[in-house]
Amino acid sequence: MTVWSWCARILEVPQRLRDMAQARDYRIRLRAAGSGISFGPGIHIEHPEFVEISNGVHLNAHCWISVIAPAPGDPPPLLTIGAGTYIGRFATLACMRRVKIGANVLMSDRVFIGDALHGFSRIDLPIKDQPMHSPGPVEIGDGTWIGIGVCILPNVKIGKHCVIGANAVVTTDVPDYHVVAGIPAKTIRSLA
Repeated sequence: MTVWSWCARILEVPQRLRDMAQARDYRIRLRAAGSGISFGPGIHIEHPEFVEISNGVHLNAHCWISVIAPAPGDPPPLLTIGAGTYIGRFATLACMRRVKIGANVLMSDRVFIGDALHGFSRIDLPIKDQPMHSPGPVEIGDGTWIGIGVCILPNVKIGKHCVIGANAVVTTDVPDYHVVAGIPAKTIRSLA
């Protein structure tokens, strides 16, 4: 090893310590946390008190879990991730009301899953200033594989043991044991 590689490794230590401390903090603040959860570096969880993560889940580097705190009088949101699920790098999970990811789901890098949309009906306000709303929950069935770059929009239920092709945009329900791909996602074939 060269002197430069040793220096680079030494400079990584403070960031690794921060990542470890942050992961410990998230585990304490989660609504429910199973055993064997692993966090990659640079993850961020907004409002972990509304997130349940089961046993053996791995959140890879730079995942972002964005939960919107409820307005007074609204029911609390809930984002759940089932046991043994693997979430790839740079995934974004956005929850306003309900997002449920089943057990043993394999999620590739750069996946977006969200149950909320920005409002855009008022032409007198910039879209960024309009209220969010949730058209319906998102549910991902056990054992499903979600390809790289997939976008799963609100009010969608994906069955168990499905394959969602790379870069698909899922706007409608997917039955158990189906392969879908495209923009918008269409059924390619059944696995049953």
